This record gives sequence, C-alpha cells and structure tokens, in this order.
Amino acid sequence: MLKSLLAIFALIVIASSVSTAFADADYDEKLAFAGSLEETLGHFWAIEQNLDDNNAELALVHATHPIAELYDIMKPVLQKSSPDLDSQVNQILVDLGKKTGKDVTRQDAQDAIDEAREVVEIARTAIVGDELSQDTNFKMKLMQGLLETSKGEYEEAITDGEISMMAEFQDGSAFVWRSQQIFDEIKSELPEHEAEEIEEFYGDLWAGYDSRANPEEITTMANGVIHELDEIMGVESEDADLLDYVENIRSLLKETKEEYAAGNTDEALSLATKAYLDNFEFLESPIAQQNPELKEDIEHMMREELRDMIKAGAPASEVDTQVDAILVKMNDVAKIVPEFPFGALIAMTSILGVVIAITKIKGSKLIKK
Repeated sequence: MLKSLLAIFALIVIASSVSTAFADADYDEKLAFAGSLEETLGHFWAIEQNLDDNNAELALVHATHPIAELYDIMKPVLQKSSPDLDSQVNQILVDLGKKTGKDVTRQDAQDAIDEAREVVEIARTAIVGDELSQDTNFKMKLMQGLLETSKGEYEEAITDGEISMMAEFQDGSAFVWRSQQIFDEIKSELPEHEAEEIEEFYGDLWAGYDSRANPEEITTMANGVIHELDEIMGVESEDADLLDYVENIRSLLKETKEEYAAGNTDEALSLATKAYLDNFEFLESPIAQQNPELKEDIEHMMREELRDMIKAGAPASEVDTQVDAILVKMNDVAKIVPEFPFGALIAMTSILGVVIAITKIKGSKLIKK
C-alpha cells in the first residue's frame, strides 16, 4: 500500500509539471484523450459488476480492455507530454488484470481499481486540465462520444433479441452508465426541461437494454439524448430539410396505427418513438420560435401520451384517435416550418457560436440553469 501511495504521489508531481506544458494542445486532441479516459472508467465499473457477480473471467476481459484497446490511443499524447507519466499510466493498466484476478480478495481488487481511477484523474489533470475538464459543454461532448460508442457495442452484442457477445453487451452498458454519471454531474447546470427529457430517455435506454431491444431501437433512444445535448449546445442538424421531418412523422404515425391494430405492440412503440426522437426533436426549436404552445402540446401528446397508451395496451381505437389528433397538429407545423427556412437556423447557430465565444473569453459559463 505504501508503495502505491508513493507511486500516486510521484504521478501528481509529474502531472503538475506536465499540465502547463500541455496547455496549448488542440481542443479535439484533448477531447479524444478525455473520451478514452471515460471509456476506461466505464470498464472499471464493468470490472466491479463482474467481481460482485463472481465472474472472474469477464472481470478479466474488462481489466485488460483499457491496456489492449485504449492505451494505444492515449500513448502518443502521454509520451508527448511526459514519458514518465506515460510509463506509470502504462504500468497501472498492465497490472490491473492480475490485481483484480481470481487469486486476489474482493477488497484487494477494489483497492487496485480505486488506485487506477486516481491515475485516470491525474492523467486528466495533466493532459486536459482542470478548467476544461469541468466545462459543461466539454462534458456534454464526452457524453455524446460514450453514447455513440455504446450503440456500436450493443449492435455487435445482440442477435435476434439475445446476447451473443456478453463482453460487448457489457461494454455498451458501461458506456451508457458512464455517460449518465457525467449527466448527473452537470444536470443542475442544464435547462430544466431538457434535463427532464434526457432523464426520461435514459430510462427508456436502460429499459431497452433490459429487454434486449432491437439495436435500431437502442440507437434511436441513444440519439434522443445526443440530440438533446446538441440542442442545449446550440448545434443544429444539416441532414434534412425541416419539412422532411414533418413528412417522416406523418408516415411513421400512420404505420404506428397499422402495426398496433395488427397486434404488433413492440413495433408500434418503436415507430412512435422514432417519430418523436428521430424527427420531432429536430422541429422543436423552430416550432417554439413561432408557437411555443403548439410545440408543448405535440411533445406531450407524442412523447408521453401516445407512447404510454401503447405501453399500457390501450384499445386500438384510442390509439387511432390520439394519432389522428397529433396529425392534425402536424398540419399546423407544416404551415409554420417554411417561415423558418433551414438556412436561417444555421445562421442563428453561427450567431450563437459568436456569442458563446465572447462569453467564454469573459470567463462566463456557457450553460446556466
């Protein structure tokens, strides 16, 4: 234990000298490095879960992932900043497998994981810096990166509603978990409405993991969180004309009625979720500019009422009535959207970017409750 404490102290000394030297590193480079650290923390959590389940084999898989998959990404940055720091981070990750293996006690394994976590934070301070690490927008981008990676892991893990690759399934869940941990850290700094939506999306995402949902559904739910974060940061999509989203919603809701009437409840719920997360989410901002009440009405009717009705097994006639009421309101949306052409939204985003930059220079926080 004394040896470990001395090693940690040595790393802190190294980190303090490195952080100034690395201050001018590229923002994207720091973001990528921090993203690897977050995935590493996700693996640490997975080790703990498997140790608690007495699954030493899977614990070892996650103990070796950081050194086998993530260290090579971090190594160039670590070496450029400090060969000593690189060497000690490498050693900690190399040793993690044997220090959390079946031949050690649960407490000794936990001590090794906690020590590795400390090293992760030391490396974060040295490379990313404390100020950027605490920046709300930076943390939101880390959340997005974790969720993007989780989608691929889940898709690889699930075959016909069953887990075919457990390590990848646990990777996906670990990255979702870590992204939610970051969300909990910054939730109080986010707009209340968006924070509530993100919490609900996480609930849906975990429910999807529990039910071994189709990977496409998991992607849709993860994208819901990602898009909410984009909205908070002022990022607008350039992928489609806004009227395309209106047509997509109409089509998906009509399919929802058909599938629900045919008894395909899961498919109906998936279609209704896509109508909201993959489409209406992109219309919320322009609709709110012209008619906030309309935006709130449709959001409530589609995200909450319709999906709750499907989950509860409501009569098909009630679902049809709900969908028809939403479609009527979408006609009003179609009249509003052309008043906010997509180019105008992009221009608004550019202006917001300038304001953010000026605010940042003055040292103000970008996101306030």
